[in-house]
Amino acid sequence: MAAIARVISFLALFATCAVLLFVLYWQLVGGEVPGSLALMQRIALVGVGFGFLLNVRFGASESHFGVVIVSAALGLAIAARQMLVYAAANGGAVGPQVFEWHFYTWTLVGFFAAIVLAGVMLFIEGQFVEGVRDTRPSGAAQAAGWLFVLVALAHAVSALLQCGFEACFDGAPGYGLLRG
Repeated sequence: MAAIARVISFLALFATCAVLLFVLYWQLVGGEVPGSLALMQRIALVGVGFGFLLNVRFGASESHFGVVIVSAALGLAIAARQMLVYAAANGGAVGPQVFEWHFYTWTLVGFFAAIVLAGVMLFIEGQFVEGVRDTRPSGAAQAAGWLFVLVALAHAVSALLQCGFEACFDGAPGYGLLRG
């Protein structure tokens, strides 16, 4: 059971990296500078990835799944708020679409799926028998972990360039720190 749980956590970590890479690509190549709510959703997504990274690196733990659930719940709330803000402001959806859904809709569904996945994983009792340990993970797990760290750092640099060392506000297009 522990091996299955580790593989599922690895796949979830890899999926989190893929989503973070996709939105970073969309931001840099597509020119879509994220607003403050999108940045907060990305922070929550990094928290979800961090919980899965802990499972991959140290083995399954209830507290690691707790990090996933709390981060995903926060991200879900932020995505729902963004949907409500757009609905109240102009009665319609705003922003780019992928497969006819807006990013914040995908985000809401993704965070809900992460909560369900982490909750279901908590029912697999055999994974907790080994306990948390400090052993060297497989090469693929290490690669996924380093990929996650690099993608999270890329998002941090992007946010720093966009907002500087101040609060990030919507309506200021581009990268404020680069403008001077």
